[in-house]
Amino acid sequence: MNFKKITNEIESDLKIFEQLLNNVAGDSELVVKEVLDYIFESKGKRIRPVLVYLCARLFAGSTQSTHNAAILIEIMHTATLLHDDVVDKANLRRGKKTLNNKWDDKTAILTGDYLFAKAMKLATDNNEYYLFDIITPAIMSMSLGELQQMDKSRKFDVDEKKYYEIIRNKTAALIAVSCQAGAYTGGANQEQIKVITEFGEILGMIFQIKDDILDYTGNNNTGKEVGVDIKEGKVTLPLIMTWKSLSENDRKILLYYWEKAANCEGGQKFIINMVKNKNGILLSNNIMLDYKNRANNILLELPNNKVRLALSKLIDYVIDRDK
Repeated sequence: MNFKKITNEIESDLKIFEQLLNNVAGDSELVVKEVLDYIFESKGKRIRPVLVYLCARLFAGSTQSTHNAAILIEIMHTATLLHDDVVDKANLRRGKKTLNNKWDDKTAILTGDYLFAKAMKLATDNNEYYLFDIITPAIMSMSLGELQQMDKSRKFDVDEKKYYEIIRNKTAALIAVSCQAGAYTGGANQEQIKVITEFGEILGMIFQIKDDILDYTGNNNTGKEVGVDIKEGKVTLPLIMTWKSLSENDRKILLYYWEKAANCEGGQKFIINMVKNKNGILLSNNIMLDYKNRANNILLELPNNKVRLALSKLIDYVIDRDK
């Protein structure tokens, strides 16, 4: 799926967004500017700002508040990633050294704090109190989701229902609020905002499930390192679905290797192979496709235009991506 074709309808919006994002670094003190320039030069796909703009243009169109929403969400999302990389002791993100690796943990944490403060100032300077009111609970949910996942991993908790709660908090909440903010600034009515927010939450669930699948199926060719979740002790959907199909003896074997996996490449490979051989990937893919059908059915309740088609294609892009 060609991502550029998906974003054709919002190309002018994204150009304005990139300039506004550059201004965030340009308006900062010199000691921070160098760090922010390094962060923002790695663009990625900007999925959350893209959703803000698509959901605005699904209705009346983009406004200055739409741009403010896109910047607010991207800044706050970036801040959470900086903190996450410190917690996870991550060395790379999108093929580049993480901030904590290139500089140090303190720089990464303080830069994240700076971005949170920058977002608050942007919101208050532009009287975007509604946007701030809906975005901040999503950031709180993200932190809660990470804490829940840490707790789940310590206990080797294979509760599928708990897994969905965690990914709803840590990933789906911010994707949902990206859609909500875009629709609100684009002139949607309350019922339409409710519908597009539900779409965003389901898309967020798909996004995280795909990420968790890639941790078992990625390789050097796709740019997605495998086994990171296993090393960090994260119990995700492919493992949960595998666990359901295992005999008691196989469960004991898996647990034996799981306890060694943090520092044992052989243990990681054994678990990856077991998940693949016991249909953990296939079953996870089936669940993701069920979510896809739900998301597309929700879109049918919204205006039928080119942007709605782009949102449908975005679902396919998220599912088909390899990193």
